[in-house]
Amino acid sequence: MSPSKAIRKYLERHGEEALAGRPKLAGRYRHVACIPACDELETLPQTLASLSQAREAEDALVIVVVNGRVDGDIRVHDANEKLAQQLQDIGSLAKEPIAEGSFQNLGLVLVDRYSDGLRLPADQGVGLARKLAADLALAWIADGSIDGPWIRSTDADVSVPPSYWEAPRKAAGDRSAVIYPFAHVPEGDALQRQALANYEAYLRYYVHGLKQAGSPYAFHTIGSLICFHHEAYAQVRGMPKRQAGEDFYLLNKLAKVGRVETLTGEPIRLSGRTSDRVPFGTGLAVAQIRDQLAKGLPYEVYDPRIFTALKHWLDALTVAAETGSTDRFHQALAQVSSPLGPPLRQAVERLNYRQPVEAALAAVQGDVLGKRLHDWHDAFRTLKMVHALRDEGLGTVASSELLGALH
Repeated sequence: MSPSKAIRKYLERHGEEALAGRPKLAGRYRHVACIPACDELETLPQTLASLSQAREAEDALVIVVVNGRVDGDIRVHDANEKLAQQLQDIGSLAKEPIAEGSFQNLGLVLVDRYSDGLRLPADQGVGLARKLAADLALAWIADGSIDGPWIRSTDADVSVPPSYWEAPRKAAGDRSAVIYPFAHVPEGDALQRQALANYEAYLRYYVHGLKQAGSPYAFHTIGSLICFHHEAYAQVRGMPKRQAGEDFYLLNKLAKVGRVETLTGEPIRLSGRTSDRVPFGTGLAVAQIRDQLAKGLPYEVYDPRIFTALKHWLDALTVAAETGSTDRFHQALAQVSSPLGPPLRQAVERLNYRQPVEAALAAVQGDVLGKRLHDWHDAFRTLKMVHALRDEGLGTVASSELLGALH
């Protein structure tokens, strides 16, 4: 089957330049996973081993982009060279920019973005590495070398369950992406383990709060857990080339072209190590929480009333969509009583969120109005609303008061 217009357009206009030099795959595959690896000499072999032990691994290809930024530390570059050499030796890989070989029963592609002259720009990082791998996967799906529709994205320090390759088949046809369940592996001393437990419980608490509020963006945005449909990936113009947060922004786009479903079953096991390699994310969050706990300070999370106020806001958007009436939208907001009403209305004014809703009401009506409003009030604007509600007086509470039941 020939690729769709959206896929052809994406590969021609938005695909990375490296696609032009991709080899034709020697093997044929049903599954594909993408892994960015930077300074992962100690962990990637274990991740590949777990991928090779999952069911249907003999039909799977793993694309590994070993990468470093041009301004990276020499120690990182040395570690990347050693990792690449190890993969080349194990997988019978040629030393080429894109080389195909094998790891145990897996197909393996190694993409060289670690060598001098091929390193990533200083202002880009893991997002570009993920995009390189996902673009290659899409191109190989388009030319028939991979015949499955799903592109998995994970990391070099995880352990996947036996169901990893087959799990996305359970998703319904209208899904643009699926999210694997997860659990962190405790690491380090008692304080680090406590910090990790707090952080994982917070992640679950935040998504639970969004779900209770009725948000369509109630899913985890962790790069290790993502699997997206290749057609949807092309429709949203691929992976954002960011140093961090690329997972959040990709899923934010994918949720607008299809549903994002969280799978059930066995979890992907994530590393609980601390890290400062990216501006935010699990590693940095755990390190910061650990520092707080070491100083005797409580770890604080959003007050649960914030999610109740968010529900009132989303209900007001629903009223706007169903009635097409600016007056009814304003009434829905005005009717939210104290103590949540005043901070909610102040947050709306602070963010200037009335104006886009009124503009949508003036421009469109009918079924398209609801989609337009929820596409506008996406995961990013939802997070801004949560922060504004916090800052307008709803505040935070000590995590010990809330998180135990969700961990």
